[in-house]
Amino acid sequence: MYASIILDIINNQVNRTYDYHIPLKYENVLEIGHRVKVSFGSRSVMGFVVKISETTEYDVKKIKDVIEIIDLIKPLNEEFVNLTYQMAKDNYSFYISCLNTMLPTALKVKYKKKLILKNNTDSIELNNYFKTKKEVIFNSDLDPYLIDIKEAIKKGDIELVDQIYDNAKAKTIKMVSLIDESINPGSKKGMELINYLLEIDEDISYLDLINELGYSRTVINNLESKKIVSIYEKEIYREVYNKIKYPNKKVNLNLEQKNAFLKIKNSFNETKTFLLHGVTGSGKTEVYLEIIEEILKNKKTAILLVPEIGLTPQVVQRFKGRFKDEVAILHSRLSIGEKYDEWRKILEDKCHIVVGARSAIFAPLKNLGVIIIDECHEDSYVQFDSNPKYSAIEVAKYRSVTHKCPLILGSATPKVNDYFNALEGDYELLRLNKRPLGVSLPDVDIVDMRVELQKGNKSVFSKKLQEKIITNFNNKAQTILFLNRRGFASFVMCRECGEEIKCPACDISLTYHKHDNKLKCHYCGYEEDNVVSCPKCNSSKIRFVGSGTEKIVEELQVLLPHARVLRMDNDTTRKKNSHEEIYQSFLNNEADILVGTQMIAKGLDFPNVTLVGVINADIALKYPSYDSAEKCYSILEQVSGRAGRAKEKGEVIIQSYSVSHESITKAQEHDYDGFYDYEIKRRKMALNPPFTRLIEIEISSLDASIAYNYAKNIVLDLNETTSIVYGPTESVIFKKKNFYSFTIHIKILDSLCEEKITYINEVSQKMKDIYIDIRRL
Repeated sequence: MYASIILDIINNQVNRTYDYHIPLKYENVLEIGHRVKVSFGSRSVMGFVVKISETTEYDVKKIKDVIEIIDLIKPLNEEFVNLTYQMAKDNYSFYISCLNTMLPTALKVKYKKKLILKNNTDSIELNNYFKTKKEVIFNSDLDPYLIDIKEAIKKGDIELVDQIYDNAKAKTIKMVSLIDESINPGSKKGMELINYLLEIDEDISYLDLINELGYSRTVINNLESKKIVSIYEKEIYREVYNKIKYPNKKVNLNLEQKNAFLKIKNSFNETKTFLLHGVTGSGKTEVYLEIIEEILKNKKTAILLVPEIGLTPQVVQRFKGRFKDEVAILHSRLSIGEKYDEWRKILEDKCHIVVGARSAIFAPLKNLGVIIIDECHEDSYVQFDSNPKYSAIEVAKYRSVTHKCPLILGSATPKVNDYFNALEGDYELLRLNKRPLGVSLPDVDIVDMRVELQKGNKSVFSKKLQEKIITNFNNKAQTILFLNRRGFASFVMCRECGEEIKCPACDISLTYHKHDNKLKCHYCGYEEDNVVSCPKCNSSKIRFVGSGTEKIVEELQVLLPHARVLRMDNDTTRKKNSHEEIYQSFLNNEADILVGTQMIAKGLDFPNVTLVGVINADIALKYPSYDSAEKCYSILEQVSGRAGRAKEKGEVIIQSYSVSHESITKAQEHDYDGFYDYEIKRRKMALNPPFTRLIEIEISSLDASIAYNYAKNIVLDLNETTSIVYGPTESVIFKKKNFYSFTIHIKILDSLCEEKITYINEVSQKMKDIYIDIRRL
């Protein structure tokens, strides 16, 4: 028997399968999806088994054996192996990158060189180093002995091997079990403990006996030495969100919700995509809950994706309240151990619902009955920042086909492409047009900040927003203030010569963070102390330009000194559970005003919030992207939806310098269809998606001229096709981490262009001074 294996090596030359012979001892054990250790050249590497067959096309005399199986239970099944090939093709990625993405961090292997002493060497010092241990990990401690080690390896006195390991460790606790009560313990306390164990008639935690019941270690260990009790390690799961209470709030569906539920229920065993378009606060989550409850009755499983971890505390409460231990949670803020335990529970069929962010789409659930992607318009469902680049929605479509189950895309502001697909009949469109219980959508006012400046108001708050914040505070209602930027100021500038303080490695300005008086690069992580004088002209006239969340909090403290203010952005949510703590605090009315970035704009439900203020609505319009208007409309409508979700009427103040832009005026009217009509006409005229496929190629090098010349050659090659090619132009961030980048945009109109891009990707993997990044937009 032979195993076709994809090796854990990111290199275009080995981006294929290699055949290995399966030893007899593994023939009935090894399966597709197992990870194995194999020899490749002179080293040992991990690989994934993707095929098993009785024959091989290669010379059997040259084929090596599989060395060992890494996993007791295979981490992947054939579904994910097949998905790997599709992902790699669609996203110009290595097979191994796709496979590794499907596993939790704890299972991603690491390699270390290990030295094994076979015989005493000619070096006394080296022999002394090995005196207490026969095996050591190769590290810098061995630098003084490198020559001796090299000689010893030649002679066979020391063997150099590759050690493959991962971080997958199950959590265990010590347990005490009564095994023979007939033996005399020899002490009163010992007899008391025996009687207690007889009474409870079950094993008990070693630490509980000490901390809760007051028994000493000496008493317990004495009973073990006499073989009255046994002490053993029991594997347990790490608890996630164990401090949160989960009330089960079951709500009766209204007519719109029932109709949506029934249409989806009637398609439970079909491959079908639904677009659930419901206004903010219309009760999409209640529909999800009913669908999943019905799925469980049919002995099937469910995945619910939420756009980012800021949503999970609330979502977890709703789903844990209804489904208790059936729910597993997967997102990036869990520890490695917590993620591993949640993943194991899914793999071992102990949980049948997975709630999580983007990567939860790879949850190894069997017998999938439904996949739900809430807030499906969110960019966080696409992995852009690392390889492989993939869309969780595209992966969900693949899994929907594999399991013949429905896929539900839910949003108050669906992507224009998705809405187009629904109107064209590729998806089935379901609508929730009203909020339950007669609650109306909030009133929205637009304030022209140009007029505010003309009147001499240089505050980040318009006069109207200031008045509304004060009134809302006096009425003991809560306010949300939204700004899509963190930090204190956008950048620091010298008023004397106009010099901006920039990152030395990136072509962007550093952002000022007041809480630690630092200037930080939000791309490469570089930081330095705030400057007191201009590095160019030495002037002390340093000015902070723009406003961040810190600046808003500072101005609030002047406007309302007694108001309790919380801030939620990337800086305040770095610590574990910080999202949950801020969310719970605001929900419990422990703060009057919540200031934040995009993570407060979606999905969160605070009954006492009656006012939302958008500090600068124009930021999203400035994105250098064909869908910037869509992003602007979406964020405004989503953040507006946080207001007035209970009995009190909500109010929204949008501050803007572009008050007549269609995305802003349609958000004021809560008119998604009006915005869609405007946007789809623009895209059709410009041949933008959904009328074409858009691909971006970024070419980077430490030498700008090398990158530019290579990019020009790519454009010349692509111009031979009928597709539309733009560029090369300097990337939005021309210099990042000392690399210079040029960008090419292609509107795909023919298959030849796709073939050429695939070839460009393959060739680029062999280049040493050029890096190419290809992504679908």
